[in-house]
Amino acid sequence: MIDSVSVAELLKVPPLARARVVGGHDGLRRPVRGVNVMEVPDILDWVKPDELLLTTAYPLRDDPVALDALIPRLAERGLAGIALKPGRYIKAIPPSMIEAADQHAFPLIELPPEASFNEIINSVLTVILDVQAARLQRSAAIHDRFTTIALSGGGLRQIAEALAELVGRPVAIVDAQDVVQWRTSDQAPGGESGSSGGSMTEPNGREGREIVQPIQVGAERYGAILVADDEAGLGPDRLEAIEYAATVAALRQVQTRAVAEADRRFQAVCLEELITGHVADRTVLMERAAAFAWDLATPRAVLLADVEAVAGRPFSALAGTPEEGDLRHRLAEAARASLGPGSIVWERSREIGALVSGGPSGPSGHREIGAALQAEASRHLPGIVVSVGIGRAALDPLDLHRSFGEARRALSIGRWAHGPGEVTAFDDLGLDRLLVAVPVGEAEAFCADVLGRLEAYDAARGTTLVATLEMFLATRNAALAARRLYLHYNTLKNRLAKIEEIIGPYLEDPDRCLSLALALRMRRLPTA
Repeated sequence: MIDSVSVAELLKVPPLARARVVGGHDGLRRPVRGVNVMEVPDILDWVKPDELLLTTAYPLRDDPVALDALIPRLAERGLAGIALKPGRYIKAIPPSMIEAADQHAFPLIELPPEASFNEIINSVLTVILDVQAARLQRSAAIHDRFTTIALSGGGLRQIAEALAELVGRPVAIVDAQDVVQWRTSDQAPGGESGSSGGSMTEPNGREGREIVQPIQVGAERYGAILVADDEAGLGPDRLEAIEYAATVAALRQVQTRAVAEADRRFQAVCLEELITGHVADRTVLMERAAAFAWDLATPRAVLLADVEAVAGRPFSALAGTPEEGDLRHRLAEAARASLGPGSIVWERSREIGALVSGGPSGPSGHREIGAALQAEASRHLPGIVVSVGIGRAALDPLDLHRSFGEARRALSIGRWAHGPGEVTAFDDLGLDRLLVAVPVGEAEAFCADVLGRLEAYDAARGTTLVATLEMFLATRNAALAARRLYLHYNTLKNRLAKIEEIIGPYLEDPDRCLSLALALRMRRLPTA
C-alpha cells in the first residue's frame, strides 16, 4: 500500500527487535496503517482494518474460548496482525492461537517481557508517518511535473516523455481508435489493447506486458496511455504517475477539442457570411482564407446536404435533442471524408454546407460528388436519407452567394420533383432553372394575370378547374386527362368550356397554353 508499512518492515524498528513471529508467517506483507491496544473484551467494536493490535491478553485471561476465537475474528475485520506479551496474565501463547494464525495467514508476534507498548506505538507511528510524508512528497513532485506541462501548453509528447522519465519505462499514447499518437521509443507498447476499463495489465504481443490506463472524461474515451511492464510490476508510485498523466492528457484533449470546436464555429460564421453575400471586402476575405487555409483560388460551388430521415424517423422529430447535433456532426465528418481534403465543410442549422471544386466535369461531376457523400453517410449511419443540392461554380469567391442560392433551389426543387434522397445540380433543373430566376414579385404578377380569375372562381365555388386545366395541359389529350382525373369525358369537356368562359379562348392558342402551363408550374415550384 502506498501509505502503509508491512508487518515485516515494522519488525525492524528497535522496540520490536527482540520480538518473535510465532504464527502467520505468510501474512507478514500485510499493510499496517495504525496501532491499537486491547484494553477491553469487546475490542472488536474499536478496531479498524490494517491496525496492529498490542495486548497482554488481560481482558481475556479467564476466557480461553474467547482467546481461541480472537485471531479468526481479527482476521475477519482486516487487521494487520497482533503482538502479544505473555508472562503476566497468560503464561504462554496457546497453540490454538498459533494454529489459527497460520490458518488465516495472520501474523502473531510474541513480545519480550521488557517490551514497552508506548515505545512500540511511538516507533510504529513514526515509521508510518515518515512513509506517508515521503509519499506525499513524491505525489507532489508528480503533481507539479504534470501541472507545469498543462499550464505551459504541453501536448501528448511532453506528457509521454515526462511519464517515461518518472516510471523508467517506455510509454505510448493512443487515440480512441488505438492509433499511436506518440511513443517515447521503439520499445514502447503499441495500440493493440483497446482497453476501456481502469488501470490494468495485458499482454502486448511481444516479450513482457503493458499497463493500460484509459484517457477519458466521464463515459467518453479519448484514448489510453500504454506503459511497458514486466513481472516485477511498477509499484504504487509509478501507477499514480500513470493515472495522473492520464488525467492531464484528458484535460489536454478536452482543451484541444474545445479550441477546435471554437475554430470550427468561427469558420462556419465566416463561411455563412461569405455565401450569403455579407462579405464584400476582398481583403477581409483573403485574410480569412489565409487564416483558415481555404483555397479560394480555384472555382468553387456550394453544396448543401440535408438529412431527411434516419432509420425511418423524420429528422425534424429530433429537433432540439442531442441526437440532432450528433447526426449533423457525423454527416459533416462523412462529407469531409468523401469530398476530400480540398473541400471546405461546415455545419449549418439543419444541414451541412460545403465548397467543392467547380472543375470542368460540370453537373455530372457534381452529381458524382453528391452520390459519394450519400454513400459515405450511409456507411457510417445506416438508414440515413440525405438530399443534396449543388449550385454552379463561381469563378470569383465573392460571387458564391449566387451558387448558394442555386444550391438551395436545387435542393428544394429536387425534393419536390423526385422526393427525398436525391442529388440535384442546379444545371439539371431545365425549365425550372429559368423559372426560379424570375423575381418573386414579377412571378406573382404573371401568375395572377394568367390564372387569377380561374383561381378566384375555384376559391368562391369550391371547384377544381385549376387542377383540371393543369392535367389537360400536361396531357394535351381530353380523353387521357378524363381518365386520370376519374371523370366522364363529357364532364371534362364541360369543364374545359367553362375554363374558356372564365379566362378566354386558349385551346387553339399555343402561346396562351404555354403561358398557362408556365404559370401553373411557377405556382407549384417550392420556394428555396
